Amino acid sequence: MATTSPQRHRPTLAESKSLGVPSSRGRFLRLNDMIASTGLSESTIRRRVREGEMPKPTTLTTRCVGWWESDYAAWASEHRAPQPAD
Repeated sequence: MATTSPQRHRPTLAESKSLGVPSSRGRFLRLNDMIASTGLSESTIRRRVREGEMPKPTTLTTRCVGWWESDYAAWASEHRAPQPAD
């Protein structure tokens, strides 16, 4: 008789959100999340996106956009101020 290893349950997006853990498929950051994460104003974020200085959002609905969390994380790591050496 062959033994099979138990399959790990992969949480759904809803389960990940309720548990407060990121989904393996990622998530969208809404504008308020971007404002809170960057400390920039809405107009500054929109201007930087237009000028190509920040990642472009993805259209979710006709009136809703979101940024992939992974795109934001990559951008933030590139633009993080260098830490002074001890």
